[in-house]
Amino acid sequence: MVDKAGDAATWDAFCDQLRNAGHTVLAAAPNDPFDRAEGLRYVTRLARHFLNSTIEESDPRAAILSTTSPKIGLDNPDYVYGGARLSGSLEYQLKGTMGDASMMSVGAFSGGLGTPAGLIRDGYLTSEALSINDDGSFEIAICAEKRSGNWLPMTAKTNSLQIRQTLLERQRQSPATLELIRVDGGEPPHPLDPERFYGSLARTGGMLGGVIGQFLGWTASFQAHPHEIRPIDPSLLKFAQGDPNTRYNYSYWELADDEAFVIEFEPPVCEYWNLQVGNHWLESFDFLTYRTHVNHHTATLEDDGSVRIVIAAKDPGSANWLETAGHQRGALALRFVGANEVPTICSRVESNPPLA
Repeated sequence: MVDKAGDAATWDAFCDQLRNAGHTVLAAAPNDPFDRAEGLRYVTRLARHFLNSTIEESDPRAAILSTTSPKIGLDNPDYVYGGARLSGSLEYQLKGTMGDASMMSVGAFSGGLGTPAGLIRDGYLTSEALSINDDGSFEIAICAEKRSGNWLPMTAKTNSLQIRQTLLERQRQSPATLELIRVDGGEPPHPLDPERFYGSLARTGGMLGGVIGQFLGWTASFQAHPHEIRPIDPSLLKFAQGDPNTRYNYSYWELADDEAFVIEFEPPVCEYWNLQVGNHWLESFDFLTYRTHVNHHTATLEDDGSVRIVIAAKDPGSANWLETAGHQRGALALRFVGANEVPTICSRVESNPPLA
């Protein structure tokens, strides 16, 4: 049994990890008070999320489905994220109705972001493969043993469920309604266990440092080729296995008030594409307030079928203007889902951009 001195040492170690995370971010921050403040806010957001997921919602016996998620790795404004802690030894059922979601993916994962093994995809299911009733309702069995019908496989090491819903008009559409249920009839959630709690604190501190370090590496990779749209380095996805049907492309931008970052390409045949801007820390902007992203449904195409997207502090009159929302620099993501190939993407910085 750990005594009071041991409890204090565990708490102090967690506080040290939190302090170190803040100093890591400050050391990597641009020389701008705005970016530094956003960086420290990024640390507090991650800490809040990890404390919640590793302590308050950590027991897989409880089957708690969370619809909150951190802004991390250029989270997609078109996606409504959800998740839960799972155990590969238990059985679950996900029930819901599609709502306004045009697509949905459900994945079972082991490992985790910021851990030595990274996030490992154990099973994956998309709405295209789902059997959905005429009223939009569906049920998915989530377990290690194969089931008929809609089945999301787990392994013995599976520890989390991740859900992505696609809303093409985020401001006005409603996401799917979802419910996660345990169906194995096993033992209920346990009361707080002191040893488990202290272990969760240690894991939270380790995840915080690991995730920050991992995505600082992403930012550095993007900064090495500013204002170029390039496929993501495959090594960066090794420890963050996401949607296997998505081709990811990224960039980094830095603009004066009278400059614009212009991107042009001909969208390929695909299920979905979107382009978004975010900050230096790879957080999405406040996409419910500002125009920060565009997709295949909302974009205005040119007469030849191409698309021209303009990123600038002020509206140049472009149909596909994305605003920098008070930022002088940040990152960009361009995703293609279900595309056989990525088109040629032209990008440049223009001064005093003319009206489109």
